[in-house]
Amino acid sequence: MSFTIEEKTEEFERLKEFLDSVEIAAEILPPGKLTEEPSLLVCLPSVEDAGREGEIRPEDLHVAAGYFLNLDDTEQRLTKYLIFYTQIEAEFSSMSDLEILTLINQLNRTVRVGHYFYGKVDGSDAAVVQYRTTVACADGEPFDEGVIGDTIVEMGAGYDIAKETFAHANKDRETAAEER
Repeated sequence: MSFTIEEKTEEFERLKEFLDSVEIAAEILPPGKLTEEPSLLVCLPSVEDAGREGEIRPEDLHVAAGYFLNLDDTEQRLTKYLIFYTQIEAEFSSMSDLEILTLINQLNRTVRVGHYFYGKVDGSDAAVVQYRTTVACADGEPFDEGVIGDTIVEMGAGYDIAKETFAHANKDRETAAEER
């Protein structure tokens, strides 16, 4: 039931080929680049789509990293897991933790896939907002490309929703502060 680095890389290559065919930009990072395992970076919108609309700005790119969850011998199941996560690049420095968590709770009630997280992550001193999702697949079977593609599209929408929610919340706070 172990999923080797070679098998993970082959699975990412197969998924990347599909994502390329539906114009979702993707790149496979070899072990050691992002994590000790191979990773799949995906970007929405695709570079080609953004290029047709004008100059690509960093804030327009929604980058998500995908990796396979490693289970030890005591955790092995009949399922393998592919996790995608992205960090929401938004301004929330003027908001309290309670306000941020309240918005996160509201956002978590609206997304169809995945969940939002607020807190410290490995290697970070500051709390961040992440959007994460997990796709499961029967062990020994390939991941369904359509499910992966839809998950990535949903993540792109979820990123936009969260970014806009925090932008409006900050604007509302600034307006309220000006009115005082």
